[in-house]
Amino acid sequence: MSVFPNKFGSYTRTQLDEILEDDEKLTKMVLEMEEMQEVQQSKEKTLANNRTLAEQNLALQPDLEHKKEQLTKSYRCLQEDFESYQLRKSTLDHRTGSSSLDTLLALLQAEGAKIEEETENMADSFLDGEMTLDHFIDAYQSNRKLAHLRRVKIEKLQEVVLKGQPLPQASVSASRSQDVSAAARAESGGSSSPMAQALRIFYASPYPAIPPRTGQPFPSVSSGYPSHYLSQYPPALPQRPPPRLAPQPGFIIQ
Repeated sequence: MSVFPNKFGSYTRTQLDEILEDDEKLTKMVLEMEEMQEVQQSKEKTLANNRTLAEQNLALQPDLEHKKEQLTKSYRCLQEDFESYQLRKSTLDHRTGSSSLDTLLALLQAEGAKIEEETENMADSFLDGEMTLDHFIDAYQSNRKLAHLRRVKIEKLQEVVLKGQPLPQASVSASRSQDVSAAARAESGGSSSPMAQALRIFYASPYPAIPPRTGQPFPSVSSGYPSHYLSQYPPALPQRPPPRLAPQPGFIIQ
């Protein structure tokens, strides 16, 4: 804009009025300015850059369309897989719904047996002098509290299962085998804890012993065989042969 004072300073008022009335001449003078030429060059550069970017975007358009198709197919597959998952999940829940309580009961029983065994081992360690009194009191009380809570939960869950449906025979036999194994460990370890003595008394024999016959003592049984596998009748005693008579006169001994 600094060119205008220098350029129009020598013009008369009449010449300036003529330039003002002539739009074409005024426009030509404005376009010949340096500032206007710089703006025009910047505009052309910007247009060239925009054209280059547009060509690059158009070149990437086929790849974009291909990626869109892949995304659509992947989304459809995801929907189908999700629907299949929902169907299988509902079927599995329907099939395993009846045995969920039994599974939970078995898990609780296993955890209850585990905490009982831990408390017994803790009592044995204290009696052997491997644990201090303070540590034994804190740990034993917390473990016994946890064992009592689990026992209560097991009893409540057993009531629920028995009211709804009976427990399967497999779980009953498994729990009996666990109890018998726990009793065997208690007998072999020789523990003097109350839990071990209770197990030893309760699981000494899974069946009641058969009483002997009237007037006959029960036969002695070796420790290797349980008494209920023996016969309830005592073995027959060997009979002594009758004494032979001495020879007498008048008789012929044959």
